[in-house]
Order: sequence, then C-alpha cells, then structure tokens
Amino acid sequence: MKICFMTISSSPDFLGGYSLYHKNLIKYLKTNCKDLDISWVYFGNKDNSYTKEGVKYFELKSNKLQSFMFLGRSILLAKFFTKNYFEVINPLGGIWTFLYKKKKDQKIIHTFHGTAYYFNKNHFKRFNLLQKILFSPLLLISWIGEKPHKKADKIICVSEKVKRQVQKLYGKKKDIKVIRTGVDLKNFKVRNKNKIKEKLNLDLNKTYGLYVGGGGYWTKGLDRAIKLAGEINKINKKLKLIIIGPDEKKVKHLVNRKFVIFLKNIPREKIPYYYNASDVFFCMSRYEGGAPTLVTSEAMASGCLIVCSKDSEQEIIENETNGLIINEFGKKDAKKVLEILKDKKKKEKIIKNSIKTVKEISLEKWGKKTREVLLG
Repeated sequence: MKICFMTISSSPDFLGGYSLYHKNLIKYLKTNCKDLDISWVYFGNKDNSYTKEGVKYFELKSNKLQSFMFLGRSILLAKFFTKNYFEVINPLGGIWTFLYKKKKDQKIIHTFHGTAYYFNKNHFKRFNLLQKILFSPLLLISWIGEKPHKKADKIICVSEKVKRQVQKLYGKKKDIKVIRTGVDLKNFKVRNKNKIKEKLNLDLNKTYGLYVGGGGYWTKGLDRAIKLAGEINKINKKLKLIIIGPDEKKVKHLVNRKFVIFLKNIPREKIPYYYNASDVFFCMSRYEGGAPTLVTSEAMASGCLIVCSKDSEQEIIENETNGLIINEFGKKDAKKVLEILKDKKKKEKIIKNSIKTVKEISLEKWGKKTREVLLG
C-alpha cells in the first residue's frame, strides 16, 4: 500500500510540530507495517525528490507569493497528486481537494492538529480595532483554507477541543476520531536528576524551570513563562528558567533576564536530558490544538512537574492531581508553584500521577490507533 503524508511548510528536518509528529508516526509504521510504501510531500525552495531511510520525500518549490496566496499551493498539490498515485493521502489542509479529482479506491484522511480559524482568532487579542478590521479577511481565508472537502473519507483530531472546533466550523461528520499525539516513552523517561545536571554542567543547588518552543512565541506564551519564573525567582533566587527553541533575534527583548538561561541549537537527541534536569515544565500557551502538546507529554514522561495555562486546555491535566493549572502568572501563581515544589510528598504524588497518565498515550498505543484509521 502506498501512503503519502503532507506537512505543507514543515520540512522533514524541522525539529518540532508537524514534522516530529510525522517522524514518530512513520517510525511506528515502518516497524509494524512492513508492506507500506511511505512518502512525504512538503513545500520548500526547489523541486526535488529523494529517498532516505526507506521513505521517499517530495519537495515542491513554492515562492513567497504562493505561500501567501494559499490557492497557488493548492494548485501545486492538486497537480502533484494527479500525477502521483497514493492509496492513502494524509493531508494538513483541505482546500486543494476542491481542485483534485480523487481516484477510485483512494482515501483522503484529514488530520487536524488545531484549526487555523481559531488560531488566527486568538491572535486578534493582540490587535487594536484598526488592526482587527484590516486583518479580518484572514479569518475567512483560514476558514476556507482548512475546510475539509466532502472527498475526505475520515478526519483525525488530536484533541476533543479540536474535534468540537471542527464540528462547529464545518458541521458534524460521522467519522471523526480523536487520537491524542503519542510520546516515545523509551526516549523520554525518568533519569537521575543530579547525574543529568552534572552531565549538562548545571548547578546541583539550583531549581530549574523549562520552556521548549520554536516559532509563535506569543501564542506559546514565552512572555508568560518568563513573567511567572521571574515572580518565583523574586521569592526563591534558586529558580532559573531554561529556554530552548525560539529565534533569539525575535525574543531577545524577553530573554535578557538574569534568571534566564537561553540555549541555542540544542540537538534533538539532547532534549530529553533537559527535561530530566528540570523541576518544572511551563506550558503557557494562549492557544493549542494538542492536548497534550508533544513537549508537554515529553515533560510528563520525564518526571517534570507540569504547570500549564488554563487557555492552553491541556485536557489530560487535572489541577493538583497530575499537574497545575494557572491563569494569572503573577505572585499568586508563583506561590502556588513554590508550595508544591516545597511539599515533597505532594509533588511526588502529582508527578507519579502525571507519568501514569502519559503512559496511556505511548508511541505504540497512539501509533496503533492511528494506523487503524489510516489503513483500516
């Protein structure tokens, strides 16, 4: 069977978001479905095709105008899938299917990691009245751009929230499956914290908070994480905040703090150890599709105390049961975090429950559920 995954602008080399999701899924499928012919199509700087580790990659050249005007990319995709046959296509974004004549015995299974409409609507909170008027067409464009066409046979949503949003925007569809994104429990696991701190040259006497996130630092709540960590640091000077992922040029005005440790270009294979060295993981997002996000589940599996914002809607987190949910990010919430960190018994209970929770979305369990939808 020939299956093609589509990640729009996320190249296979990108260490986050959709790319990591598909890398993990492909890893599972290659191990458990030996007869699969797997391809991956994405937009890049040139037209190119190559094979790596048993997967065929198709890079489609896309200029800035085509990137801005989504119709240009949709035309490219329609042409590509007309020329190249796959029994199963797993896309992110559905407008190209309006231009594509689906072949007989072919399945299109749309995956929603969030909805562009609600993602963009969330950004309107940053705008003044004039900006809201100027950018209002974006909401219509994003509604159209992800509209799942009738040709989509099935829909996968990564959370109940995303399912509700899809149904609210596009109407109810019988075959929608909620499959929470899995985490590699063999790679992300509890390790000896002091040994890892020594390995990373971190101070054994310090308490470390951790923020992991690439683009969209406002949406990901980097400012909130820094504000909260700063309030904690005022009460307890031992707290340091490790930040991994953002573009330093874009966030320099935020990260220039004495209590912040900003790390550049950390290899993916070293990321698990920074979870292990950290006492607290901050998920401060203003909007998320995943519940949990991949980094949150990785932190849970690694034994971090999870502190998340209420509007990140990490559905598997229950306040003070397997994590902490906050909404103010100031002195009051700083005290809440410190109280749990100081209460060793309570902290260990929360972390134990967190690890138990995340085991239900292991890479194997997630991969099996996803395989059943894609290939069933």
